[in-house]
Amino acid sequence: MSTPESGWPLRRIVLLPLVLFVVVSGTVFTLANLHPAKPEATTGAVALGDAQRGQIVFKETCASCHGGNAQGGVGPRLAGTPLTSAQVKAQIDNGGGIMPAHLVMGTREADVLAYVDSIAGG
Repeated sequence: MSTPESGWPLRRIVLLPLVLFVVVSGTVFTLANLHPAKPEATTGAVALGDAQRGQIVFKETCASCHGGNAQGGVGPRLAGTPLTSAQVKAQIDNGGGIMPAHLVMGTREADVLAYVDSIAGG
């Protein structure tokens, strides 16, 4: 009669969870670096609306997170940053982080894009 290897229970208790930990951690780390949910900027031209109306819409809809003058707060700083209109549109359309998608749409979105374009440094 053969007896099981004396080290087998120790390998099963220690080695298997360790291998699973490494595999799961590696997968999570890889997905975090790839960031598959990151909104992509559109490559086409972005239609801009009226910046003055956009400032009003921004203060009503966006200022609670981005600050009254887009200086940042819960949301990132927008004033003086190198953002393109395509990047801003992608963020508005897709959301991201704590920002929900489609907070503004249509003409209001075009106006906000024009306002952010006027204050961004890009």
